[in-house]
Amino acid sequence: MKITGLTIVSAFASFTAVLALPASVPHVVHEKRGGLSNWYEVTDVRPDKRITLPVRIGLTQSNLDQGHDLLMDVSDPASKNYGKHWTADQIAEKFAPSQDAIDAVRTWLTASGVDPSRVHLSHGRNWVNFDASIAEVESLLHTEYKYFEHSAGQGHIACDEYSIPQHVREHIDLIMPTVHFDTKIVDKPGKDRKKRDIPANLQPGNPNNTGFKPKKGKTISSSPDAASPDITYTLANCNQYVTPDCLRALYNFTNGTLAKSSYAVVEYTPQAYLQADLNLFYSNVAREIPAGTAPIFDSIDGGVDQTTTQSFNDNGESDLDLEYAIALVYPQKVTLYQAGDLVEGASFNNFLDALDSSYCTSGGGDNPNYDATYPDPNSGGYKSKDCGRYTPASVISTSYGSNEADLTAAYEMRQCNEYMKLGMAGVSILYSSGDSGVAGNGGQCCTRAKCAGGTYNNGGSGTFNPSFPGTCPYVTSVGATQIVPGASVTAPEEACETVIYSGGGFSNVFPLPSYQSAAVKSYFANHKPSYSATQYNNSQTVRGYPDVAANGANYVVAVDGQVTLIYGTSASSPTFGSVVTLINEQRVNAGKSPVGFINPTLYANPSILNDITSGGNQGCGTAGFTAVSGWDPVTGLGTPNYGKMLPVFMNLP
Repeated sequence: MKITGLTIVSAFASFTAVLALPASVPHVVHEKRGGLSNWYEVTDVRPDKRITLPVRIGLTQSNLDQGHDLLMDVSDPASKNYGKHWTADQIAEKFAPSQDAIDAVRTWLTASGVDPSRVHLSHGRNWVNFDASIAEVESLLHTEYKYFEHSAGQGHIACDEYSIPQHVREHIDLIMPTVHFDTKIVDKPGKDRKKRDIPANLQPGNPNNTGFKPKKGKTISSSPDAASPDITYTLANCNQYVTPDCLRALYNFTNGTLAKSSYAVVEYTPQAYLQADLNLFYSNVAREIPAGTAPIFDSIDGGVDQTTTQSFNDNGESDLDLEYAIALVYPQKVTLYQAGDLVEGASFNNFLDALDSSYCTSGGGDNPNYDATYPDPNSGGYKSKDCGRYTPASVISTSYGSNEADLTAAYEMRQCNEYMKLGMAGVSILYSSGDSGVAGNGGQCCTRAKCAGGTYNNGGSGTFNPSFPGTCPYVTSVGATQIVPGASVTAPEEACETVIYSGGGFSNVFPLPSYQSAAVKSYFANHKPSYSATQYNNSQTVRGYPDVAANGANYVVAVDGQVTLIYGTSASSPTFGSVVTLINEQRVNAGKSPVGFINPTLYANPSILNDITSGGNQGCGTAGFTAVSGWDPVTGLGTPNYGKMLPVFMNLP
């Protein structure tokens, strides 16, 4: 975001503000920044008070307090409205900021001396916009703007906190530019622009962000043309080599025959698949699929299937997700949502923008601290912003995630509400739960109870570190299981304890949803862990995850011309999503709607899943939680059983 007429002076300018609300109007702090990380204040430099700021006031959405009940109305199997999903227009209208919110903010601005002719409402009715000098904004928001620099040399104008009148607070999500480092100092002429410094752990596609990415095992074959002649993949050796046929045997389903629904996986640039790898996979373990079969490619914000850099960290995730999604639902086509250009990359919010145009602006829009900026101002960047470009697939699987403590609660709740809206539209959203057990990305644990402050250690001790978006109650979080070493494919599985450990635990942000309440209460009543409140949120009032699980060990995958074994909940999520897609095929074929948000039906019918009762998810210097009878924070309700799930979903309206 550019500032016009910027100069930096070493002392406060003499320009004085003319705005002032009556002293009787109480102001309250609306936003306050926490730690500055790599930003520091330059104390001997102050911005010129005459600088013009493009002020944007993000209005609160209306009716969000009704969102949970509206979603349950179309998702609860006991509801007469099950399956009667909302259209995108109906959802946008329902949650748009109210006229009362717009009027209250306009009245406040007018009373504060901002002429109504300067104030404009955005097309989506989500933003109130006007230009004002720093002096005016400081008076309006009872704040002081300062000059900050990043360790990399980039300058920003921001404040530490700001206040607004109590009576308008309920109508405002956030005001920009304020505490967020989004108002940049204009670069000097000729100076090269640099990519924004968003930490790798907040960039899903960053090759250095390996926390949620699959883990590589042994190489089976280095031949780019055919499988190793020394190995024959059969159901008898599924405990060593998991293939699509093994998953069909495990979860009681057969090859697909229909192509009437839609299924998508999400990848983040520079993560990319190689068509040669898909072909190699087909020739090894999915020979019914012709060479050249590729996903439908939907590019988001300049997303590209890059082939410039090729390595396991660049190709392992995308190859795994697509090979198994395509194989398990074939002949149904699979869509690839490829998010982010090669310069900025993308976040979950950038992806969601492309499915819902209102999300680009509602609740304040994207956050430049966490989300990529589009249009991308950098050389070679994508010069547009994709808002509402694509109609969501009926099932969307994502094998990426972050620590819940990496992000602010407000940021997570806004995103979680968007998953709620997608559920209302009949979309099933699945996220992998993580690969480090009760620890977070990279095995890190928190240094304080409930992960307050978002500071981590090396994982040898400390507080359990839940993941996000898996803790959002409006997604289906998928953990990992494994075939017991030496056991047959028909024997009960156990929680994955080979190479990775199924992510699971309890949120520090989201309350316990009604559909999960009985299951979590039963878990604590019968299997309460001995850990203290310092180690995890044991209040029994918060969301538990994962919801379900699927195999996550010994997957046979073709990556970079080699056939190798891969481990992770990265495999579990697209596998479970494939089962849901096959159920949707049958419902759509019968003239019914897709299943949409599946959690309420699964929790109401736990017997349609294979309960996992052994194994654990160690981390933070502990044994973690243990898989037990019923729901548990290791494998959730269990693994899919298509033969039992299908009749339950087919009997619903």
